[in-house]
Amino acid sequence: MVPESRIESLRKLYSSYDQEHIFEGLENISSSELDDFVADLESIDIENLMNSFDRATREESGVIVPSDIQPLDNCEFDSEISCSPEKLKSWYNEGLNRIAANEVATIVMAGGQGTRLGSCRPKGCYKIGIPSDKSLFQVQSERILRLQKIAADHAGVDPSTVRIVSLVMTSLATRSETEEFFRENNYFGLDPSQFKMFDQGSIPCFTNEGKLILQNYGKLSKSPDGNGGIYHGLVASNLLKELKEAGVKYFHAYSVDNILVRVADPWLIGYSVLRKAESGALTLPKQSWNEKVGVVCKNKGKYQVLEYSEIPEELAKKINPETNSLYYNHANICNHFFHVDFLEKIESIKNELDYHVAKKSIPYFDTSVGKTITPPKGGKTNGIKLERFIFDVFAFCKNLSVLNVDRSVSFSPLKNPPGSSSDCPESSRADLINLHIRYAEAAGAVIEGNARSSFEISPLVTYAGEGLEFLKNRIFVDETIIDKQ
Repeated sequence: MVPESRIESLRKLYSSYDQEHIFEGLENISSSELDDFVADLESIDIENLMNSFDRATREESGVIVPSDIQPLDNCEFDSEISCSPEKLKSWYNEGLNRIAANEVATIVMAGGQGTRLGSCRPKGCYKIGIPSDKSLFQVQSERILRLQKIAADHAGVDPSTVRIVSLVMTSLATRSETEEFFRENNYFGLDPSQFKMFDQGSIPCFTNEGKLILQNYGKLSKSPDGNGGIYHGLVASNLLKELKEAGVKYFHAYSVDNILVRVADPWLIGYSVLRKAESGALTLPKQSWNEKVGVVCKNKGKYQVLEYSEIPEELAKKINPETNSLYYNHANICNHFFHVDFLEKIESIKNELDYHVAKKSIPYFDTSVGKTITPPKGGKTNGIKLERFIFDVFAFCKNLSVLNVDRSVSFSPLKNPPGSSSDCPESSRADLINLHIRYAEAAGAVIEGNARSSFEISPLVTYAGEGLEFLKNRIFVDETIIDKQ
């Protein structure tokens, strides 16, 4: 039983921030529910939370000053598309060296559900319809297996000694099902000890006026705190400390909904290590000046990802005469490199990382009538969710590595439901099949007929087109899955 004095102390504290309404109707909940409510309120730094809300809503209406924005200097980025084969090879070899030394871990951001895809399961469990019917999690896990072997062969060591630890960032909504999915599938051939899961955080939801929203009597409505929750999650789970002590120095973080992601990307890792970068980003050349993507650039001399809407049209259209491409040409794709020391540094500056505003229609519990009210679809949004983005830390990075890559080999996002015009299961499937056809044809294979729309090479056979010499002069005309050499 919670002492009345604790409740009154909290009531006084929260009332000083105009949040006294959350204490209404506590007589309607059980003693255990009251215990949970009090513990939750005591765990919240309400002063910092309200300051964060005020800053986020104030900055949302702020104006980006064009003179404050600068493109990246030519010396601050490189490109896989236009660089020399020798450079590519040096990055690749350095990446393999770091992997073979067990200095690399991956972080897959997998906290979301496939709701927009018509699935209530974790997004990583989703199958896009490739011939093998593998899920996103399986494809990505098998790429790790293949890359471990490549790195071991490169370094001349026993493959069983090379281990890429895979961290999976889940949420309260996806944690248990994600764990069960990996167990049911025997971790897709990886050692179970290579997988470590942690949850992104959650944060209370607000009304547009800054009032905390209730989910029920004595229960705050909360939402995930965005992919920027990765930093606190790594520290709170003790995984960052554990992996650093185990010798891990470099992390590759990526979103689960990219079927083409090069997991533990040796090019990005090698490039970033050779540049002595604290953090890094894979980017894509923009398809047009007004493509709706965030862009890596500088704001007041600090690295930042600005939304397309924040860059004035005259700047967005500007051409760099040295490269004959857009100055603001580095589309961010949520694919990042981190040095372990930089990740440790983030925890000490976490209160300097501002939240972003997401205006949403949020169901709320009305204590005056004792029931949940769901805002009508298509109506005016009634609430605000706060979130942080993984790239918010770039402003605190002294040395950022930015590597432009080919969209067709690195990025095919899965955002929209089946039948959509883009970024859907059909487009992801087509992008993977087209890439595998390119790999096979480069090795001397002939792909014809139905195989051109249904051809797949297992990640266990090739990571990025290597090792396919056995396909030379072979002809494929029907649906094909290459699952062994």
